[in-house]
Amino acid sequence: MYKLMQTQNNIKRFFVYRMLIISFLGIISVTGSAQISLTGGLNYANVRNNNLLENQSGLMGLQLGASVRYYPIKQLSWFSIQNEVLLIRKGYTQDLDKTYYFHFDYLALPILFNLSPVKDFSLHTGVELSELYSTNIKQGLNTYNHFDVGLVLGVSCLDSKEVSLYARATYGLLPMLDYYTIDKLGNFTGEIHDLKNISLSIGLKINLYNEKLRLYK
Repeated sequence: MYKLMQTQNNIKRFFVYRMLIISFLGIISVTGSAQISLTGGLNYANVRNNNLLENQSGLMGLQLGASVRYYPIKQLSWFSIQNEVLLIRKGYTQDLDKTYYFHFDYLALPILFNLSPVKDFSLHTGVELSELYSTNIKQGLNTYNHFDVGLVLGVSCLDSKEVSLYARATYGLLPMLDYYTIDKLGNFTGEIHDLKNISLSIGLKINLYNEKLRLYK
């Protein structure tokens, strides 16, 4: 059963990432250039759980990456779409006999929709697709789910400057753990889907190409 679930998850991830890569390459081929930025900042993470953890608290980590922003509709100059590639650390700490740190390193691909009601200020929302590639937990890559999807809500300011600021919250939708409860006779008595990521990020964006990129003439 576990292998079947893993196979289904792998198939879902394959099609999601394939569609994302195809759309990204399509944008680059149409424009021939892109408004590219480097990003970096701090990420405060924790997990939601159904009383599975005790004495749990958040964990501070780093995030680094790059973004591409473009304006697809001429009549809506206040609307833009942003694709990002991020390396981001999530996780939590647990205070028992001592403090234990649980790190989960993800390759994240946010797809954000930006609304700019006034100059140099934007609201953004979208989804973050993430793939777990490293953890400090022994056999963690064989225990925890690799794929995650989160809802993103955030703001940015100084958008037209060479250096801008952003802040965002990400609310994970998928459980990090899927397992079965077993009674004393070895019978499966139920399924448990638990531990979901939450994070709050703040950072800087360095605009390498500081002109609006539009997909129209």
